[in-house]
Amino acid sequence: MTAWRAGLERLIARSYARGYDRVVEGFAPYEALRAEVADYVQRSAPPGATVIDVACGIGNVCLHLGALGYAVRGFDQVATLVDAARAKHRADNGDVQFDTLDVAHGDIPGAGTFDVLVSMNTLYWHPDPDGLLRACHAALRPGGHAVIVNYARRARVARTVREVAAQNGLPAGLAALRWLMPTAAFELLRDFEPRYPSRPALRAMIEAAGFEILDERDTFLAGLCRLVWARRSEERS
Repeated sequence: MTAWRAGLERLIARSYARGYDRVVEGFAPYEALRAEVADYVQRSAPPGATVIDVACGIGNVCLHLGALGYAVRGFDQVATLVDAARAKHRADNGDVQFDTLDVAHGDIPGAGTFDVLVSMNTLYWHPDPDGLLRACHAALRPGGHAVIVNYARRARVARTVREVAAQNGLPAGLAALRWLMPTAAFELLRDFEPRYPSRPALRAMIEAAGFEILDERDTFLAGLCRLVWARRSEERS
């Protein structure tokens, strides 16, 4: 990566850290997705269980789960985002910790002991998705559960507005612009090759990493994302 590109990536990360909450907090579709993920975590293990969030960003999901009583460890490879997540932590968020780490290429503290894993839209940008999923498998205890969300397609602004409006009315479609516009700009500026596996391909990736799929569904803004709930199978051969 050139010095110019690295500098731009740092600027994007800082902008993301400063602006993300203004986009998603109070945005009903995002809050519904976060609640949906939390529901699957609660189906996986009771409060007090340990949760690992892979590529946690600025920690919104971690802090939400911590407030529900889970012991949460959030990891992200971008230090700027980890710093922002730490700054948001309050006592009422409970037992939540954040560290800088790309779990696909580093040793995860506590690997093999976590009860639940959460991965929010990580596979679509990570350069080594299969390695990431193997690391997710290794992070969990045998029988532990994973909640994996991935984009099913690119968030095209006009198309998504039309689809949301068709399902929930024009005001909801227009309200989706609050998330769609900055997301489109973010994807345009980032230096990565997005990945949108089909439903069968996403299943195959997750199963190949050693998971048994328990449930899956389309979610968020007229099915823009795919949520998979899975359980770590017996130790892979």
